[in-house]
Amino acid sequence: MPYTIIWEPGGVLKRFHGFLTGPELVAAAQAVAGDRRFDELRYIINDLSEVDGSSIDASAIEDYASMRIGAAYSRKDILSPFVFAGEPGATLVALLQTRDYANAHPIRAFAALGEARHWLEAELLRREPGQAR
Repeated sequence: MPYTIIWEPGGVLKRFHGFLTGPELVAAAQAVAGDRRFDELRYIINDLSEVDGSSIDASAIEDYASMRIGAAYSRKDILSPFVFAGEPGATLVALLQTRDYANAHPIRAFAALGEARHWLEAELLRREPGQAR
């Protein structure tokens, strides 16, 4: 299994590595969305920085995007940073940002996990009750 799901206080890190297939990408999304802790999530980090190859086709992207849209109906406010340095992250994020998939959690792209975490901290603080918006 070329991914690890790490549950953190308030969120989850999905860390992908090695050769990633479309069904594995979908399975990781299903594992998070189907977990009882999903309703308490504030973020889902998708770290594809250690993926060195993939066979993610259009059908898998559609399945993955459908999972994200369905999950967003339950929890629209989840932050969703993607971390990647090349493919398949660049193509996946570009497709997920198209109008066809606009109903899912908004996506932000980062080159490093530290950058994503820094953005998350600022966004989560900004969203706290009583904070300036």
